[in-house]
Amino acid sequence: MSLVENNEQLCPEAQEEIIERNLRQRVREKWAKIITFVSIIAIALGGLNDTMDALEKVYTLSLSQFTDIPSHNKLDRIYIRASEDVLEETFGAPVYMKKSMSGDFIRYYQDKRFVLSAVTRDGAISAFLVFPEEGFLPNTNEHSGGEFLLEQAFSAHEMVNDIRLNSSRSVSYYIEENSEGDFSNLYNSVAGYSEFLGPLDDNTKRLFDALSESMMLGDDVTKPAVALRDAITPNFYGYSILGLDVLESAILTLSEYRLITEQ
Repeated sequence: MSLVENNEQLCPEAQEEIIERNLRQRVREKWAKIITFVSIIAIALGGLNDTMDALEKVYTLSLSQFTDIPSHNKLDRIYIRASEDVLEETFGAPVYMKKSMSGDFIRYYQDKRFVLSAVTRDGAISAFLVFPEEGFLPNTNEHSGGEFLLEQAFSAHEMVNDIRLNSSRSVSYYIEENSEGDFSNLYNSVAGYSEFLGPLDDNTKRLFDALSESMMLGDDVTKPAVALRDAITPNFYGYSILGLDVLESAILTLSEYRLITEQ
């Protein structure tokens, strides 16, 4: 029996496993050659210490360029009531700052895979929001929405304590808060949708306008809120010990995103 005939008799799962194993082997061989080449160059230029430095730089560069690990590691360092110093230790200086209506300073920090906004009080982080770039999925296991928070419609998560919405030509966003999650005794979970990556499409804009009108007129918002939550998926999330009134000012807008990312 030929190799081709043998492979054809394998189940799809087995074939996929073989392909994946071969791919991993090719990647390992490729990186082995790269590391060997760098080692030879480093040894020629300055000995073992330089070799180790070069290998460390190659490793760091490969993690940064080909994986999301550094971005995940940064987010792992940020949590509610941590010292505000952790923000600059992790991200460097803020790329953008503003003041909320309540007088809180809001600082924005940029990673290649997300933008983070943070509100601090008394030297500690009181709230932060994470705005991922397309294709980046942060770890949301501790959030009330769970692992698939950013992959499911809002309606997949029924518990909601409070909502806020703004629908205008300049700024449109929806944000909700609830008191569930792994650390619900310490802070609330927040999720929302903002047009920071691009303007709302026509259907989403109609849903935003319908809920906005009901909220302004004091009507029952149940029906328009359910319709909106059924139709859209969160594109940012966060945690907070503050109310949504403060967090509304920390939501990244389209113009702010463009300003931050185009510098």
